[in-house]
Amino acid sequence: MSQFVAEDPGRFLSQIKAAEDNDDLFVPLYVDHDERMDSVAGLRRRRRRASNTPDDNILAASLVEENGVLRWYDGVPARAEAPQRRRRARRAGGPPPLPDQTVILTKEFPRLQPNRAAAAIGAIDMRLNSAIDVSLRSHIRQLRGGPSNFVIDAADAHGPFKGRTLLLVHGTFSNAVNMIGEFQATADGQAFLGAALNGPDKYDQVLVFEHATLAVSPVLNALELGRAFVDATGEVDVIAHSRGGLIVRWWLEAFGRSLAATTRVVFAGSPLHGTSLAAPDKLQHALSLLSNIGTFAEKTLQLAGGANPFLWVAGKLVEVVMTVTGTLAHTPLLDGLVALVPGLFGQSMIANNYELNLLRLGPCTTQPAYFVVQSNFETENPGWQFWKNFRALRIGDLAADEIFPSKNDLVVDTVSMSDLGATGFPLAIQGVEDFGNSPDVWHCNYFRQTRTIGFIRRSLA
Repeated sequence: MSQFVAEDPGRFLSQIKAAEDNDDLFVPLYVDHDERMDSVAGLRRRRRRASNTPDDNILAASLVEENGVLRWYDGVPARAEAPQRRRRARRAGGPPPLPDQTVILTKEFPRLQPNRAAAAIGAIDMRLNSAIDVSLRSHIRQLRGGPSNFVIDAADAHGPFKGRTLLLVHGTFSNAVNMIGEFQATADGQAFLGAALNGPDKYDQVLVFEHATLAVSPVLNALELGRAFVDATGEVDVIAHSRGGLIVRWWLEAFGRSLAATTRVVFAGSPLHGTSLAAPDKLQHALSLLSNIGTFAEKTLQLAGGANPFLWVAGKLVEVVMTVTGTLAHTPLLDGLVALVPGLFGQSMIANNYELNLLRLGPCTTQPAYFVVQSNFETENPGWQFWKNFRALRIGDLAADEIFPSKNDLVVDTVSMSDLGATGFPLAIQGVEDFGNSPDVWHCNYFRQTRTIGFIRRSLA
C-alpha cells in the first residue's frame, strides 16, 4: 500500500467523498438536471445503480489502490480474492478482477448532456481559478506587498506598461495565487519578490497573468497576452511555470512584434516540446497519475484544498471522459475528446500536434533570452515509488500503463523542457539550472528551491 493510504485510509477516503458529495459543479450540465433537485446526491437518488451502458444516465468509475498505486477504472472492479464476485462480473460483462486491489472510492455520477463536454471543461477552469469567469478571458493583475506577505490586485492592470516589468505566468490546474504562494513559502522566495517590489533595483511593476488552462489553447492565451503588452517599453522579464512557458513562447515568437522591449524568460518545468502526460492514448493513466500526485503533494508540500487540485481535477475529468466515450480505456473517441480540451491538446507530445509543430518551425517576431530550470524526479522512498509505474526505466521498454518514455518531473518530460525547435531554429537556450536525478525536486516545487531562486536572480540580473 502507498504510504499515504496505509497511514490513514479513513482520512483519505473521507476527504475524497466529502469533495464528491459537496461538489455540484456539473449539476446544470447533467442529463437529469432538475432545479428542484440541484445536488449530486439528489440526482444519484433518482437512480442508484449504474451499468455504464449507452442508455444509462448514471455512470460509475472506481479509484483503486493496486500494489501501492492509485488507478482509475470503469465501473466497480471485482475483488480478486472473491471467486463468486469474479463469476458475477464475468457474467455481467464487467471489468476483470484486479490483483491485490483495494477500492478506495466508487464514483457514481449522472451523464452530462450531449455536446456539453466543452462547457464542463470551462466549468473546471472557473473552479480552479476564481479570476476566470464564464467568458474565460484572461487578466493581467498587479502584485503588491512585502516583505513576506504579497497581494494580487482585484482590478485588472492596463498598459502600455512603461519601465521595467516582471511578469509571472502560472501553469495547468493552477492560478497566480498558487504560484505566488510557492515563492512565499520560503525565505528565499520572499526575499526575491520583496526585492522585485521594493528593493533598490525594483521593477516598475510586477504583474501576474491569470488564464484558463484547459478550455483555452495556449495560442489563444498568448494572443491575449500579446494584446496586453502592445507598445510596452523597457525591459520585460518573465518567470513561467509549466504550461505557462508555452504561452510565453507563443506570445513572444508569434504575437510579440509590437513589443518594443528587451525580454528575458526563465522557464521552470515547461513543456516546450509538449508533455507525454497530455497524449490521448495515455489519458486513463494520466488521470491515475494525477490522483497519485495529489496524495504526494499533500504529503510533501502540505498542500490541501484549492492549492492541491490534482485529486479533484482527476475525478472531474473522469466524468467528462466517460460521458463522451463511455469508457476510460483508449478508443478513437478518446483522441477526439482530447482535441476538445484545447489546453491539454496544445501541449500534447505527439507527432501530429500541428500546433506545436508550427511553433517549432519559426521564424520569431522577437529575440528573447531564454533560461531553463529542469529536473528528473527519482526517489527510493518506498512510500512514493508510484512514479516507476508511469515511466519506462529502459529505452524501448514501454508498457500499456506507462506514460513517460524517459526522464520527467512527474508532469513534463525533462527532454522537452529545453527543446525549442528543429535544427536551425533561430533561438537558443542561454542557460540551464538542471537538478539532475533528484529525489526532492518535482514539477510543483521548483520555486521552493534555493538553487532556483538564485538562478532566476542571475538570469534576470
